[in-house]
Amino acid sequence: MATKLTETLKIAIRDEYVHGFTDDKGIRQYPTVQFLATKYNLSMTTLYKYSSEEGWQGQKSKVQTEIKVGLDEQRIDRMLDDSKRLDDTSIQIAQAMLFRVGQRLQRAQKDEKEVEGVPFKEALSIQELQAASHVAQNAQRLGKLALGQAQEISKVSADVSNPEAFNRVMEQLDELANARSQGGSKSLH
Repeated sequence: MATKLTETLKIAIRDEYVHGFTDDKGIRQYPTVQFLATKYNLSMTTLYKYSSEEGWQGQKSKVQTEIKVGLDEQRIDRMLDDSKRLDDTSIQIAQAMLFRVGQRLQRAQKDEKEVEGVPFKEALSIQELQAASHVAQNAQRLGKLALGQAQEISKVSADVSNPEAFNRVMEQLDELANARSQGGSKSLH
């Protein structure tokens, strides 16, 4: 004989149908009306009638949608946090790279000061200077990307391909070479 469907039991069954339950493996399951009628020893017709009249399926769909939206929001928040941490780390790495290049250039400049009676010797070869320049450029790109300034990088790249910009860079390098050969500390502007 079927169990009588009381108001309290109907609320409990509706809640289980709409919100589901977690199985032994921790997976959320959404039972059917037929499953619940069997589980609670109820008339399938009676339970189906109440579920239809009260719109359980629509409520179930709404709850599932809310759960999906909530999960999506959590994922987005987690991705934003991960992105912020990645950007912060990238900026720290870029700053460390620039600091290291700066230290190396300062040490080289100090080592190059002409000592009386000792011939001038360059502390950095052209290859080392190019490598330092490459590291500094990569650090700048990394930092700008982390700050969301990627368009600035393409503008710099475009300017370097410009013959006038290239000539200005070459003139500055010539000035630097002259300053180094004279043992001075002339700065570029």
